[in-house]
Amino acid sequence: MHNVDVKFFPGWTRKSFTFTDDDGNLPLDKKFMDIMRPNGIKGTFNLCGTDKNRLSPEGYREFYRGFEIANHCKFHPFALTPERDRPIGDGAFDEKTADPGKNYPVSGVPGLYWFRTESGWRRLAPREDYLRFVRQGKEELEEAFGEGSVVSFVWPYCMQDDPELFAAIRAMGYKNIRKTGNLEDKTGFSLPADRTQWSYNVNHIRLHEVGDLYRAYPDDGELKFFCFGLHSHDYENNGLWEMLRQFAEDFGNRPEEFWYATVGEIFDYEDAVRALKVGEAAIANDSDLTLYAKIDGKRVTLAPHSVYRLEN
Repeated sequence: MHNVDVKFFPGWTRKSFTFTDDDGNLPLDKKFMDIMRPNGIKGTFNLCGTDKNRLSPEGYREFYRGFEIANHCKFHPFALTPERDRPIGDGAFDEKTADPGKNYPVSGVPGLYWFRTESGWRRLAPREDYLRFVRQGKEELEEAFGEGSVVSFVWPYCMQDDPELFAAIRAMGYKNIRKTGNLEDKTGFSLPADRTQWSYNVNHIRLHEVGDLYRAYPDDGELKFFCFGLHSHDYENNGLWEMLRQFAEDFGNRPEEFWYATVGEIFDYEDAVRALKVGEAAIANDSDLTLYAKIDGKRVTLAPHSVYRLEN
């Protein structure tokens, strides 16, 4: 009887490492990528569609080369819920004079409104319009990045309190749907149990601290997940670029410790590991990925669509 352990990422590490970055601010995303790329750190940028006045499709593909693109919903709206349902204001919207007790149409965009929050005026859309903006965001992104390239959805402002909206987005067939909120190490850095409501471990505030917890987390035989977020502008607004650079230098370019991949790549790899068929005489890898295992303590690779015979 052989001792077979298939729970490894590439490089025979159990710890994955990634990021999720929202909104798509081109100048600040470039500053972010200029720190990530030299340190070998990959991740996912969550964009609210594309602005054809900024870059061509070819330009967008080159700009975000090597990273995953997810749909963050065109216009980045809140969903209309009962507590946000207010009378519609008359006239052109002016945030200096607008009545905070009313919602105002966004000029030129049917189904989109301004509404007042504690943080200022934000965009809002009724359910059907929200879903239309979700579809438009994906269409624009796939026009630039390729059909079928956008398989992830990320809620603007966290998951909205509308079960019917959630069900409709889930029915669109996204492989994963991210909400928001720092999990830190509360789940033992486990891979998300529910990919329709997953979240990241930490934002910019306790980045190094939670990273250190992850690095020190003992090997319990399970695949692990560390994902940091949330916006490139968090580092700009708080003067934290040097902190991010130090973090990337401390945690990047360490393939013996971490597997650096996008969110989608990590989830796809986990699926492939789960689908392995491990028998007494052989291991069958029916996936498109090369997988990593240890058999009686010896490192082996399992080629895509292959059967690895176990010696008697």
